[in-house]
Amino acid sequence: MRRRQSGVALITSLIVLAIATALAVSIGYDSTMTARRSVASFSLEQSVAIAQGAEALAAHVLDEDSKGSTDTPVDSWATPVPPLEVVPGVSIEAQVFDEQGKFNLNTLLKPDTTGAGVVDADALAVFTRLLELLDIETRWAPLLADWLDTDDRPESEGGEDSLYTSQTPPYRPANLPITTVSELEQLPGFGRERYLKLLPHVTALPPSAATINVCTASGHVLDALNALSQKNTNAVEYSRMDPEELARVRAGGGCFPPKTVVAANEQKITDRTGEKSQFFQLRTWVRIGEAEFALYSLMYRNNDGRTRPVMRTFGTE
Repeated sequence: MRRRQSGVALITSLIVLAIATALAVSIGYDSTMTARRSVASFSLEQSVAIAQGAEALAAHVLDEDSKGSTDTPVDSWATPVPPLEVVPGVSIEAQVFDEQGKFNLNTLLKPDTTGAGVVDADALAVFTRLLELLDIETRWAPLLADWLDTDDRPESEGGEDSLYTSQTPPYRPANLPITTVSELEQLPGFGRERYLKLLPHVTALPPSAATINVCTASGHVLDALNALSQKNTNAVEYSRMDPEELARVRAGGGCFPPKTVVAANEQKITDRTGEKSQFFQLRTWVRIGEAEFALYSLMYRNNDGRTRPVMRTFGTE
C-alpha cells in the first residue's frame, strides 16, 4: 500500500512540475514579447520623430528654392542626403523628388457642371501615348478613367461595376481620385510588372496639379505630350535618349528641355506644361540598430513659397 501511495505522490509531483514549467515558459515568453513590442513601438516613434525632422529640413530647403523661376534636378532640394548618423546606432538617409515631373493620373477627369467630373480627352490621349511608349497595353487608360469617374457608363474598352463585382472576391471601383499609384493594381489583371514599369512616370496628386514640369520629366513623359500636338512633325524623341545622357545634360544647369521647345507654340501642350513645381516627395530611411523604417512624405509648396507635408505613408510610394 505504501509503495502504491509513493507512486501516486511521484506522479502528482511530476504533474505539478510540468504545470509549473509550462507556466514559467508562458510567463517568460509573454514578458519577452512584451519587451520586444515595447522596443519596436519605441523605435517606430523614434524613427517617425527623426523623419519629421527630415521633413522640416526639406521644407526649409524648398522654401529657400521657391525664389527661383524653375525647379530642376540641379537645385539644392534635389541633392540627396547620404547616410548620416544622428546618434550612435541611429542613422538617416533622405532624398526629395519632383512629383510634378510625372503624369498625374487624377487629371484623367476634369470638372463639369455637375461637379462629378468627366473624362478629359486630352489627358486620356497623353496617358494612352505614355502606355504605348512603355510597351503597355493602351486598354488600361480607359479602365483607369472608369475607375475614377462617378458614372456607370463604361468608356470604350473600359469597365464599371459589372467588371469588378465579377472578380473573386467581388469589389467596386473607387469612383474617386486615387491617393497612391498603387491603386493601379486594383485594375483586374494589371499586375505588379506593369505597375513597376509605369511607376517612375506617373503620380497621384490632386486633380488641380495638372501641369508637368518639363525640367524634371522623363523622356517618356515628354514624348507622351506629343499626343496633343497638331503638327508632330519635327518632335524630338526624348524617350529614345539614354536616361543617363538626359541626366548628364540636365546636370549642366538650367531647364532642359525648356517649355518653349516642348510646347512648340501649341496651346494644348503649353497649358499642360511648366518649369516649376508645387508637389514633391520626400523619401526618408531611418535605421535603428538592425531595423529600418521608410517614410514617404508628400510635400506641398504653396504660391507663397511655404512648404508643408500633406500626406505620409510607410513602406510604399
